[in-house]
Formats: sequence, structure tokens, C-alpha cells
Amino acid sequence: MGDEIMSEYVTVEAESTPDPDVMHIITNQTLTTNEEEVYESPEAGDVGSTLAQTLFMGVDGIRALTIIDDTLIVTRTPDTPWEVLVDEVRDVLRDFFL
Repeated sequence: MGDEIMSEYVTVEAESTPDPDVMHIITNQTLTTNEEEVYESPEAGDVGSTLAQTLFMGVDGIRALTIIDDTLIVTRTPDTPWEVLVDEVRDVLRDFFL
């Protein structure tokens, strides 16, 4: 029963990187069972995993995406505010996993 309670919550922690247009978004969910998924563009995401497709379609401003275990490495379009992008990613992940 404890596992069910934990799975009701999707946590997201954003960590900046030296590149102002790249952010690591760490979750409490396993995002991929593959070694890593790399999408250099939204078009690449169109034929990617269901999660990648959902993120590219549901979040404006993602230019590139890498998915590793419980982490998203997001490259934004430069005019997209991180606050908005991270909130949208959190909402998409919550809907995806719950």
C-alpha cells in the first residue's frame, strides 16, 4: 500500500547547468528503461518514445531533449522562460504518470 501512495506524487527538481539554455529536470519516476534517449529536435521526438512525444507536443519551448533514467536534460528555445517551461514539464509528467 505504501508504494501506491508514493506513486500518486510526481516530484520535479530543476538544476541549472553552465549553459543557460540547458536544464536538468530530475524526477522521482523512472522515465526510460533504455540507456538513454536523445532527441536533437522536436521532429526527432515525433518518432521517439511516448514520453518524448508527449513532452514535445505538450510543452512549448523544448528545442532538444535527452531522457536518462529519472532525468530529463532539456534544451530550451532561448526566448522561453525556465519557470514556465519547468511548470509545463511538471504538469505533463503528472498527467503522463497519474
